[in-house]
Amino acid sequence: MELSALTGRRVLVTGASSGIGLATARACAAAGARVALVARRAERLEVLADEIGAVACPADVTDEAAAVQAVDFAAHALGGLDAVVNNAGVMRPSLIGEGRVADWRAMLEVNVLALLLVAHAALPHLRSAGRGDLVTVSSQAGRRVPNAAAGVYSGSKFAAHAVSEGLRRELHAEGIRVTVIAPGIVETDLLEGDDHDAARRLRERASELGLSPEAVAGQIVHALAQPPEVLLREIAMSATAQDT
Repeated sequence: MELSALTGRRVLVTGASSGIGLATARACAAAGARVALVARRAERLEVLADEIGAVACPADVTDEAAAVQAVDFAAHALGGLDAVVNNAGVMRPSLIGEGRVADWRAMLEVNVLALLLVAHAALPHLRSAGRGDLVTVSSQAGRRVPNAAAGVYSGSKFAAHAVSEGLRRELHAEGIRVTVIAPGIVETDLLEGDDHDAARRLRERASELGLSPEAVAGQIVHALAQPPEVLLREIAMSATAQDT
């Protein structure tokens, strides 16, 4: 990655307090971008903001008013927005027969509704810039259902792919690019605190076969660094060792 690949770009990253979001914020800053960080965990955001010289915008992006306020605050602090990385995500695997309704709701609200709210709030700022990027961090589970316990999570990621394609068709004539990043298993803390069997099994696989968050972040920077006339519509990736 060239250190100057994103010089002068103003980038907002959601879900920036850990995992892929944290790695993306670091990678964008290292590539020369000015970065705004959005996540619910304010203390973690402040630590990262101090580390990379970013703007911290603590918010729950499933709340419409909070999402708009965070995006507007970030745009004001950075003097505009050139790119938004919609990375906030929740994964709570379970069989549908278990009836974990609160987990279903959380996945749909974070993985789909928050994606819509942040993208909608960012559009006026991207349009003001004359061009820009919307990056959706989805999953290979948005193309196929990997197992029975992934049904609802996959459904939310299928929706993320569909929303992103709708945005691409809506915005391409305005010079706003929409890219989907679709990693396979990633070693993050997305399943932290979930002691159900399906989550434990996936954590074990991630520790053995998962991509690093930094590898995913590198591909996000690669997409953002393309010349304006080039769009990487989707980057599908997995660790070489992943067997599915």
